[in-house]
Amino acid sequence: MPLVPEHSTNFDRNAGSVVAFMASLVAHVSLILVLACWVYTAGKSSRGLLLQAEIGESESVSLDRVQTFELEQQSDSSAAPQSTTTELSLDVKLDHLLQAAPSELSTESLLVDLAFASASTATDSGVTTADGREVLRDRGYGRGANFFGSHAYGDRFVFVVDSSSSMTGARWYAACNQLIKSIEQLESGQEFFVICFDYRTTFLFNLPPHRLQYSTKSEKSVRGVRAWLQSRTLGRATMPAEALQVALSLNPDAVFLLSDGELQDESLLMLRMINAPNTTTRQIPIHTISLFSGEGWWTLQQIAADSGGSFTPVAGN
Repeated sequence: MPLVPEHSTNFDRNAGSVVAFMASLVAHVSLILVLACWVYTAGKSSRGLLLQAEIGESESVSLDRVQTFELEQQSDSSAAPQSTTTELSLDVKLDHLLQAAPSELSTESLLVDLAFASASTATDSGVTTADGREVLRDRGYGRGANFFGSHAYGDRFVFVVDSSSSMTGARWYAACNQLIKSIEQLESGQEFFVICFDYRTTFLFNLPPHRLQYSTKSEKSVRGVRAWLQSRTLGRATMPAEALQVALSLNPDAVFLLSDGELQDESLLMLRMINAPNTTTRQIPIHTISLFSGEGWWTLQQIAADSGGSFTPVAGN
């Protein structure tokens, strides 16, 4: 049999040792790597869970702060809706008025507040009376007179009443009753005068033209006016021109003109000549009333409009 060289045997032994060492090294390195990966991965997962918990808590706190901040901004910010602010302020004011004791709210203070509240809607600020005084035109805040719902301001008034035959019956009774009521509602110091017209002109108490004078409200004067009206005889035609001219000559604060039909003279033209607004003569307002009829509305409306008065139609029989 052939002999194996000695150096070949030694080489095989050395090679086997190297292979075994390398295999052991690879196995140990692999194990170390596996252990390192496991440790790294396990450690990373643990820190990841802790980090998520911290992040979740942080976000919760942050959201709470944001919500609180937004609510505070909405309640204090000047950019809040204007309507909400207005409603709150009105509620406070109303509660204050309702809860206040009666002694704390004087009538004078309430009237002043109401006057300022209605000032923005007033169409006329005032009227100059015959003696040069300024009277407020806001209803309820100035002395005046009422006739069939028509209101005039001041202290001196002339009532010019239709006494034509068309007023016979219910119309005449209504006119007389309202006239008496208007006189009874006058205040102390206020004055009145009455003129009736048909084809002629008749003055209160049948006074002659050169003795005309105002009367004040009293039980005696009211009885006298009622008796005078009852003694009246209604005449033909509807001609108030003379009555209106005399009424204006008495320099009243206002004139009430009542009729139930078309005016049959040149009253409108006459008034446009003697009661037109100018710089030298004080224009006197004429408040016209159409009683139970649609006839003559246009003329009565023009008289009122030209003089700064009001037109009041009264429905009825």
